[in-house]
Amino acid sequence: MKRITIFSLVLFFLTTNSLFSQNEKKIGLSGSVQESQFGISLPLWLGEKFVLAPAFDLKYAEKVGIDFSVGLASRFYFKTEKLAPYFGIKFGAAINIPSSDNKIDNNTKVDFLGGLAFGVEYFIAEKFSLGVEAQGNFTKSDKDSNRFGNPDGLNFNTATMISATIYF
Repeated sequence: MKRITIFSLVLFFLTTNSLFSQNEKKIGLSGSVQESQFGISLPLWLGEKFVLAPAFDLKYAEKVGIDFSVGLASRFYFKTEKLAPYFGIKFGAAINIPSSDNKIDNNTKVDFLGGLAFGVEYFIAEKFSLGVEAQGNFTKSDKDSNRFGNPDGLNFNTATMISATIYF
């Protein structure tokens, strides 16, 4: 099942202070343009070069059901300057819950995914960044799932992501 999640960020906050203050912890709101399971991410800086980012995506179609994805991504930054390259690990699950009105397919399906990422975040300002990421993802499909075109199978794919993040 192909899907594209697009989130436009309108809120824009620019500052001219230094990029990272000592011991400053940040949380952000990130939207991405990607063909993937996760659309909204909440990056949380837990150290000077480490981010943990829970992510989620929700789709609802009347008389069809709910498709919900949840995941966790980590980023290990090589340096935290204006251009900040990183390596990441991620994992998650995509859950499809058919509507009770759906007479064709009424089995709940859970697909699992995990992967590695290499990317870079470009900080236009201290509180706003744009990013690009290259990924290698493994998936394990539910026995009844056609999400990745391989029910009960293992899959591998490459992907890219473009994101915008506002930090608070």
